[in-house]
Amino acid sequence: MENLPSLIWFHNDMSPLGGAQREILTAIPKHKEKWNITFVTLNAPEEVCNFLKENNIPLITPKKPWINPKGGLNEMTAKTGRSQLKEWNNLVNDTENNNLKKSINDADAILISASGSLEVLSILPTHIPLHAYLIEMHRGLHDDVLHRKINGKPIRPLWLTKLMLSYHKRWDKKWHRVLWNRPNTSISSNTPTSARRLAKAHGWNIIENQSLAGNYPSRDNECRPGGVGVLWPAVNTTLWSKKASSSELESWENFELKPTGEYLVTVGRASYMKASLDALRIAKNSELPLVHIGGGNTEELKKEASKISAELIVMPRISNEEITALIRNSTALIAIAHGEGFGLTPMEAILVGTPALVVDEAGFTHTITDNENGKRLPWPNNSENMNSWNEAIIQAKIDVNRIKWSENGRKRIEERWTPQFQSESLARAMKDLGVDVTIDPNLKILPGLDPA
Repeated sequence: MENLPSLIWFHNDMSPLGGAQREILTAIPKHKEKWNITFVTLNAPEEVCNFLKENNIPLITPKKPWINPKGGLNEMTAKTGRSQLKEWNNLVNDTENNNLKKSINDADAILISASGSLEVLSILPTHIPLHAYLIEMHRGLHDDVLHRKINGKPIRPLWLTKLMLSYHKRWDKKWHRVLWNRPNTSISSNTPTSARRLAKAHGWNIIENQSLAGNYPSRDNECRPGGVGVLWPAVNTTLWSKKASSSELESWENFELKPTGEYLVTVGRASYMKASLDALRIAKNSELPLVHIGGGNTEELKKEASKISAELIVMPRISNEEITALIRNSTALIAIAHGEGFGLTPMEAILVGTPALVVDEAGFTHTITDNENGKRLPWPNNSENMNSWNEAIIQAKIDVNRIKWSENGRKRIEERWTPQFQSESLARAMKDLGVDVTIDPNLKILPGLDPA
């Protein structure tokens, strides 16, 4: 290996392969230019193992993958956290099958990237500089969006949910306190909105210059966190190419589930959090079918579609090329969600030339400027607002708008959200904690957009 400082990168569970996990795979090759990385996770699916092997990045993971416990009892008893605590300790003590203990002792720096799940701190010495990229607060504990049916009605009385989660919430706060009081540590979230929500949930400070990634001043001479800053996500401009590759074109040609006419597309697990029913109503109002990618509570979404006579096409698990082709060939991507931290799918749509129509809330306010690189629209909760969405869909069909929004959007992504900016930001944060890592003082990191 090159004579680079060593970084141990922890992510509790790679098996969902959702936005957070895809971002890691996007960013790692650029981070590797500054670090000798060892990646540690409790569950590494085959795709992740193959990727790390191709990039010559050592992987440490249990022989038997950790499986996230499901069900209401888990939520009440914080079984996810308690079982992770046990697994991390088992993993670090399993010296016959891995070298995690030695790797930690020899590490120059540690990165944790996850939402919640800080039990890994139990095995990490406090003298090693650490950056915690928490992405956003633990959803469902500090808000109620995960405890509602797809139509917004509570699954159970909210007071009962609050009571049921009281122990789990205390457990979560305990580990965040451990992080907050840890020396040689800095903390970030993925947007100014996420940083504010994370800080509010735990009574932390906000770093005033939080929109400039990599600037995370300490609060004392032991380098305890001075607040929550921002580490912008890394967007893959290579995978989401301006022009379709020959293999993507072939995949689209042979795609049996290809819609026959115009359609709208939404990506993400069907749920109230992703406002799937609102997306369905927008599609119904525009008289276009809605293609849903991402699974979730699709049966409930189908029932709602039947009630309002909306045309809904639910995709099964399909390949990345088929997903790319579906987005590329759609009239527009509908991105509408409650408290979205960043919103990766609008960026991916922009990169392939598809208009991104987003709700004017949370993370979307940092990426989309209305009529510059897409449309930022009000919640479709009355006829006037719904008409705004319908007008935006009509505008999305006009070639000059599609070209303008895509070109402006790609430029913004290349100026702020490619992996080189995240890699440099992390390096600067670690440099401030005393790590001997190479930084590029000539790379200009632009202030974040708050709002765009």
